Amino acid sequence: MSKETNQLKYMIEKKISHSYVEKYIQKPLIDFDKLSILHYLYKDLNIATNRKQHYVITIMLVQIALDTHELLPSNGSREMGLTEKQLSVLAGDYYSGLYYLLLSEIEDIEMIQVLATAIQKINEQKMVLFYKNLHSIDELLITLKNIESILFTEVALFLDSNYELIPVIKEVLLINRLYREKELLKENKFSHIREFIKKEKNESYFDTEMEQLIENREQILDRLLLSLPDQYSSFRNTIRNKIKLSFNITVAEEG
Repeated sequence: MSKETNQLKYMIEKKISHSYVEKYIQKPLIDFDKLSILHYLYKDLNIATNRKQHYVITIMLVQIALDTHELLPSNGSREMGLTEKQLSVLAGDYYSGLYYLLLSEIEDIEMIQVLATAIQKINEQKMVLFYKNLHSIDELLITLKNIESILFTEVALFLDSNYELIPVIKEVLLINRLYREKELLKENKFSHIREFIKKEKNESYFDTEMEQLIENREQILDRLLLSLPDQYSSFRNTIRNKIKLSFNITVAEEG
């Protein structure tokens, strides 16, 4: 992780630190791959460094808010009669309030609209994931890819400078999600892909299927990286070095 990305991670941790929230639900997750992608999208923009940091932190807060809405309390407690799900929703709303506050400070109505549109699209895809009967693994992968990448591709389109990276961003974040799904199996937790595979085959095939899925997506990503213009050579090398991602997400540290 670069010095700049590490600094951004620290700044995000400071923003999201809240003792009450952390007492009742799992600490929010900071996805280094998503953070690195945002840093790359903004690093060459002709705006002040603190403004770039402001945008990156804000967008990551959106992601954290979306993720937190799906978390459960860390100790199973109920406070003031609130259910576990309500605690998660309230925590997500707290992080949502933080990113709206940051955007209001820089008075960027256009970016607020971009993020609001992205959130709507992501929630629509989550509805597909949870309530629509997906008929093939390809449909499932497309839905997961959209959930993981829409926020970042909408930002890339808005910046109108790195549109050639959009297919790569989508594939990197899908692969990242597949590794996370694989980890969920090891932890005996719910996995969307496992549930789908169980409908079609015996669950004992899950590991083999997952390995094949990941290998196939990495081959697709490799072809996309090869097709990038030379101006993206540093980005291409960074992704290739990170392709052994293996669940490259960390829980926010105390700070």
